[in-house]
Amino acid sequence: MSGAILGYQPLEKPSEWPLVADGVRMVAAATCDSVPYPVPKVMLALSGLAVYAERVGIARDPLAWLAPEVMTRYLLARTKLEGSSVQTYRSILLRIREALLWLEYGQQPTPRMSAKRQRAAPYTPPELARYLMWTRTLPPTSTLGGSALALLALGAGCGLARSEVLATRGTDITVLPSEAVVVAVPGSDRLVVCRAMWEEALAARACAAGDGYLFLPQRQVADPKNGVSNWAERTLKGASGLPELKLARLRSTWIVELLRQRVPEDVIARAAGMKSTAALAPYRASVPPLTTAATARMLRGSA
Repeated sequence: MSGAILGYQPLEKPSEWPLVADGVRMVAAATCDSVPYPVPKVMLALSGLAVYAERVGIARDPLAWLAPEVMTRYLLARTKLEGSSVQTYRSILLRIREALLWLEYGQQPTPRMSAKRQRAAPYTPPELARYLMWTRTLPPTSTLGGSALALLALGAGCGLARSEVLATRGTDITVLPSEAVVVAVPGSDRLVVCRAMWEEALAARACAAGDGYLFLPQRQVADPKNGVSNWAERTLKGASGLPELKLARLRSTWIVELLRQRVPEDVIARAAGMKSTAALAPYRASVPPLTTAATARMLRGSA
């Protein structure tokens, strides 16, 4: 390691290198054990930054070289660097800076922020009611009224994901003697019982579709990119008082309704195709807590 640091020479042999070489080698030796990159990459990135800083008149001080604004100016000046190379250089220099600040001042690295994935908010009952009224204004064709009903029933009534909605055919729907409507979810071994509010519309749509697709039966492509969102945008154009129609929100509506009705979470997770109940965590924020009376009844086991 020491040989790689001491023996390093930039390929282009810039005239500024002898002026900054000792500082670069000192920083590399002090931080290379704390930086998850090989020494040659550390020396390449750090030497380039130091030479640039010397060239533009930055103080001959490693912490001055590693100031965020200097690093940014240096990377912008390296026009031959593209895409992932820029990110790699930046990552190396940031990790060197963190290690050097820790050695100099005991300053902890800046926490790396990770954005938690937000789940689409569920629709309210009035919004769903308005959607049902909207479907009645559409021409009763399989492409318009039929597809609208299929989308609502498969999303808000069965919690199907985008690819599953696109793949579902009329033959995947079964009406039981109890009049419950069951969907054999394509591409899986799941059976989902449709919510009572949507079962009549789903059964009627399945009967009309036969072995064809329930949603957009005339399409030529089995899994069109943006097929659901593009169709919803075109069909809703000009409709007033309706929120944007998104399948993710329909699926959230289905999940949250089941959670609110205290259906066991393992049952919901299996029906939704989730690996565990942990995936339900983002949806629980939309579920109000039980009242004291309801909690007491449940704990007591009384009706």
